[in-house]
Amino acid sequence: MYLLAHAMVGVLIGVVIAAIVGDRRAIALATLGAVLPDLIDKPLGHILLAGTVNYGRIYFHGLTILSLTVIAGLLLYHYRGRIGLLAVAAGMASHQVLDGMWRHPIEWFWPFLGPLPHHGYSEDFLWEAILRELAQPSEWLFFFLVTGLFTYLYRRELANVLRRLINPPFHLAFATALALFFLAAMVVGLRFLP
Repeated sequence: MYLLAHAMVGVLIGVVIAAIVGDRRAIALATLGAVLPDLIDKPLGHILLAGTVNYGRIYFHGLTILSLTVIAGLLLYHYRGRIGLLAVAAGMASHQVLDGMWRHPIEWFWPFLGPLPHHGYSEDFLWEAILRELAQPSEWLFFFLVTGLFTYLYRRELANVLRRLINPPFHLAFATALALFFLAAMVVGLRFLP
């Protein structure tokens, strides 16, 4: 599943948790948890471990890290009354379910079923995967949905940040970053047109 689809599921999980506990921060934390496995495992597996594992579903796609996160979250909730780490764990669990990790038992139960096997992906696999993701219309839909929901749910915080960005010296950096984003989106779009 693609990154922003995971993020959308994390937002929905976070909304439910926030409604139960009355803390809007759970939305952002569940969303972070839903994308965290890919944000950590993809670069780790395809760049740093390219010579050995070369796979993007390794440690944070497994039950070991999820279990440790749940245990730490339960302890934090029990002793401090904070639900944040449990919201992250709920997002991570949704990621594993949506990726169907039970079909990859060696990675899912790592290290209990042995070492991670080597996968023969090409050197450019990560870059090609990023480009494929940017070319997916559903990812753009999820981008606008997630952005819209976060803009609505965190409108006061965003208004404060935007007030600071619009004032010098940040306005030039903000405009440059926005222009580079649109330029990158156009280049990717043109690459995949027939």
